Amino acid sequence: MAGYFSAATFRQVGNAATTQNLLTIENIDATKLVTIRRVVFQMDATAALAAVMPIIRTQRTSGVPTGGTTLAKAQWDTANGSNANTIVRSSTATDGGANSGPTATPDAAQLVWQQYGMRLHTAVGQVLGPDNSQLPGLADTQNFILRQNQALVVGVVAAIGTSNPATNHYFVEVVWQED
Repeated sequence: MAGYFSAATFRQVGNAATTQNLLTIENIDATKLVTIRRVVFQMDATAALAAVMPIIRTQRTSGVPTGGTTLAKAQWDTANGSNANTIVRSSTATDGGANSGPTATPDAAQLVWQQYGMRLHTAVGQVLGPDNSQLPGLADTQNFILRQNQALVVGVVAAIGTSNPATNHYFVEVVWQED
């Protein structure tokens, strides 16, 4: 085992569109496996929204992602180094910065998990953001593996652009093991 690693996106602002990729993780190595252990997102809505809340989906991709900001990978044991062919991408390099990708095409036949984000029907009070798991609880005991040239994308899918307003804020975290 090469060890455990994690990465977290910076805070990303909604793009007022019906789709927005928040995080990708890819394995382009021919000999290594990447086992995803946990993927969570948090969302903060700061304005009232009468439209349906956005869905956050985790899907395998139909190709290897490109673009975006390559994220730093945290080592859980500093004696282990992450494989350079395990790449995690996000859409911004700073909290609240300009969105710039990543580009990834979700494979419609490979929808892994989804759940609603949240919305405020009235902007009164405070709502604390829970960790919203983007893999089923089964991933705690059953390996979810990325083989060579496979990737996952976590993204927003909104019914209409106003369901993903520029007043929403998101971040995504992923933990994986390299074999």
